[in-house]
Amino acid sequence: MLQMPTKSRQILSVFFILVFALYYADICFFYHSHVINGATIVHSHFHSKAHTQTGTHSESELTLISALSVLQSVQPTVCFISFGVLFFLQIINSFFHNRIYIRPKASTSLRAPPVLS
Repeated sequence: MLQMPTKSRQILSVFFILVFALYYADICFFYHSHVINGATIVHSHFHSKAHTQTGTHSESELTLISALSVLQSVQPTVCFISFGVLFFLQIINSFFHNRIYIRPKASTSLRAPPVLS
């Protein structure tokens, strides 16, 4: 297995820490809401002051915001359910493991078994 050089790993880790810090700053400092057709939509993204004054997004932007919100809110449930399913399958596998796989007996002879005809 090839290993990444130490300098490259350090640069990559600093890059990912920077991306996480920018994402965290975005969701903490740039959230805002819009009231559209009586529904309040709260989201966050880097924006200018003009964006909050106009307070409008295009139809495709609102569709993307809605899809990302659903994906983000459903993710913990999907992870929890998939963990439960994998745990259940592991229990079934460990319960039937000795019954399904018959381990061959050790042979002390090099002679082939007899042929039944």
